[in-house]
Amino acid sequence: MIHLNFKLLSFYGISLAIVAVLFKVVTAYGETNLKAPPALAGSYRFDANSLPECLKSDALVLTIEQSGVYLSGNLRSGTSDGDRQKTAEEKPALFGKWENQRLSLSGAVPNLAGCSESTATGENSSVKLRGIVEKERLTGKISLKDGAAATDFTAQREVAAKKEKQQH
Repeated sequence: MIHLNFKLLSFYGISLAIVAVLFKVVTAYGETNLKAPPALAGSYRFDANSLPECLKSDALVLTIEQSGVYLSGNLRSGTSDGDRQKTAEEKPALFGKWENQRLSLSGAVPNLAGCSESTATGENSSVKLRGIVEKERLTGKISLKDGAAATDFTAQREVAAKKEKQQH
């Protein structure tokens, strides 16, 4: 004989209904208020006219990698595809975050050609970047030494070359 207890069935029914309503509320909130950060990963080529004096003659490229709001990257002077390939394979030298529609990266960057103090002694240049990404353009401020005045810069996002699949 099966005995059904009305109180127990009503308790389970009400519990399931509350869980379903809470699930709907949380889902609706998440769909309207929670947004993923924009995709920032890629290479950005700096406009030479907007760089500090020691880098005016260089082709400076910032490579950004992204994991949610956390950013890492490398800053390298160089123009060839081989230089960019090396930069992509290196351990990131810059670290930062994407917060309030702004990115910030800082760290010690090795071998910035053109900045004689950093290359002559073999030391790393302390770099701080703050900026805003609008469409395919990065604008902001860069400083190359601790305590140095920040310089305005603009950088254009480079179109990533698609690698062709190798046929076997």
